[in-house]
Amino acid sequence: MPSWSRNWGCGCCMLALETRASPGHTPGCVTFVLNDHSMAFTGDALLIRGCGRTDFQQGCAKTLYHSVHEKIFTLPGDCLIYPAHDYHGLTVSTVEEERTLNPRLTLSCEEFVKVMDNLNLPKPQQIDFAVPANMRCGIQTPPS
Repeated sequence: MPSWSRNWGCGCCMLALETRASPGHTPGCVTFVLNDHSMAFTGDALLIRGCGRTDFQQGCAKTLYHSVHEKIFTLPGDCLIYPAHDYHGLTVSTVEEERTLNPRLTLSCEEFVKVMDNLNLPKPQQIDFAVPANMRCGIQTPPS
């Protein structure tokens, strides 16, 4: 997926938001990065001290590892990371914190894939309903 940006702001402080493909949790995951590299909105690709699961909806652990390392961890260390959600009430981290403290993403790619392939997480309650809808851009019943 090519990157693109959207500019907005007054004439004195033009801001742009770059879209970086960061697949792995799902094939359509993206990360939005502010043009001065001060903030990144990572969706479910990179969470605070974690990452999105890769065991459904065409996820791929190896792809996620490379997405995070090549598209997010290459940002400056002080770049603020805002994930889509957090299960512990945390809202922000930094690239440097995640590069050095994330227990999954500090592993080698091979070790990361092994961990992700053996998480044995429970199946989400609505997964059989949500994934087919997600695969059709939210349309719950396919057109006839």
